Amino acid sequence: MTQETISTQEEIVLLSVGSLEPAAYAYGIQKEIKREANLNWSIGTIHTILYRLENKGLLKSEMGGSSEKRGGRSKRLYSLTAKGYGNVQSIQETRQAMWNKLVTNKPSF
Repeated sequence: MTQETISTQEEIVLLSVGSLEPAAYAYGIQKEIKREANLNWSIGTIHTILYRLENKGLLKSEMGGSSEKRGGRSKRLYSLTAKGYGNVQSIQETRQAMWNKLVTNKPSF
């Protein structure tokens, strides 16, 4: 499987979606990113990244059920595709391998 080149922002959104599935929606993703990464991204930023990731085939979405709390409107729910999961897994493996080398060759400061 060929790894899609993604930005750090896109990686964070993919990880957030994966950790929130099956209830990953834009506002929940925004809260997760704030809580876990201490990043205060606007909902517009989140939507832009979600659309971009969906166009790359790393995410898929579907409309959830409507709720009275949202005035009868439905949420768009996001989930990782196999390609999206493989992408973040490959990134993690690369980072871990490089981290292991850094720790082994610990620089002297």
